[in-house]
Amino acid sequence: MTSYAAVLEGTGVQPEAAGTPSPARPLPEAARTRGREKPILRVRAAGFPRRMAAAFVDLLLVALVSTAAATGAALALGVHLPTAKEFGPDFVMAGLLDRNPMVAGALGLLLGMSALYQVYLGGILGQTVGKHLFGLRVISSQGQAPGPLLACVRFATMTLSLSLAGLGFLWCIFDRERRALHDHLSGTYVILDER
Repeated sequence: MTSYAAVLEGTGVQPEAAGTPSPARPLPEAARTRGREKPILRVRAAGFPRRMAAAFVDLLLVALVSTAAATGAALALGVHLPTAKEFGPDFVMAGLLDRNPMVAGALGLLLGMSALYQVYLGGILGQTVGKHLFGLRVISSQGQAPGPLLACVRFATMTLSLSLAGLGFLWCIFDRERRALHDHLSGTYVILDER
């Protein structure tokens, strides 16, 4: 569960030169700044169960807001809403194949809301609602919130992780630093927030 030096990228310091204090505690000032080397941030990497619980909360929140907005738009436009029996994956697929504007719009809204949610909360603030609830934080290789550009890259690669039947997310189970595929591709880390 612990990454002994999760944030070394771009620092020019090798892990064995960093000393051996507890991964949850920062290094003493003298050990962190040897010459012109950048400081090393010691963090604890987030495990798979906690990350998936946070992702489920985020997905649920975005889906609820998107569904409410799509339903409101359908009611305002007088579009027939499907019953619980009619609604399902085959309804969505048939709507896409028939080029139903409401189905395409609802899926576009879900994708757009997901992007905005991940880029703003995950990228600029470093924590989505789910990550905040489960004590997680997203950081860049410099130890700060990723920022908007890196968050856009992270969201694009996150869709790649999902499109591979979720295997990109399962990557973090076997990774030494507990990073998923989209974390590797975007240069981010998901850590335990111990502030």
